Amino acid sequence: MKKFEGVMLSAIIITLIVSSAQTAIATDKYAPDPDLNLRYEVYSQSVVRDTHGQLLSVSESTSAVVLISSFSDGVLIPGLVDYVIDDNLLSEKKIVTISNVKYEKIQFQNEKVIDHDVLINSPGIGTQGGDTKTGVFSGGTWKFCGDFTGKYGYQCIPMFKARMPQIHMAEDNILTTQWTILRMVN
Repeated sequence: MKKFEGVMLSAIIITLIVSSAQTAIATDKYAPDPDLNLRYEVYSQSVVRDTHGQLLSVSESTSAVVLISSFSDGVLIPGLVDYVIDDNLLSEKKIVTISNVKYEKIQFQNEKVIDHDVLINSPGIGTQGGDTKTGVFSGGTWKFCGDFTGKYGYQCIPMFKARMPQIHMAEDNILTTQWTILRMVN
């Protein structure tokens, strides 16, 4: 009986070690940039309306970050976020003061009509079955799209990511996401 208990205890310990190692090994496809997240604050707000324009829900990000910018083959693009903001490629910068700290602030938004393909194929929208007309949205990734010279050509590079409480979505809903980016002024 003692031998059986020893074998069972060993099996449980090994299982715990292996399962925790798999969790530690798994990484997010889009990793936050620790250096930029010290200088930037990212906020996201999502508004859902039906086809008649009636408000269905409003949700704000619980966490949002600047991502490490890289091409699809993993080659890093240093300074892309600063370049995009400095050259006003997203929106005109404004200087704001919050709690006696000066920031450069940009705001921009994107709008998406939720169709069947979005419900089935979009990361961040979980569906309830393969042929569904509803799903839930729990945040998103904003990508900067442009024509990069050389071998890369036209690509969309993930720059900002936000998580938020789940929002229920249905086909033909209109999802408008407003991003607010603050960068501390030196």
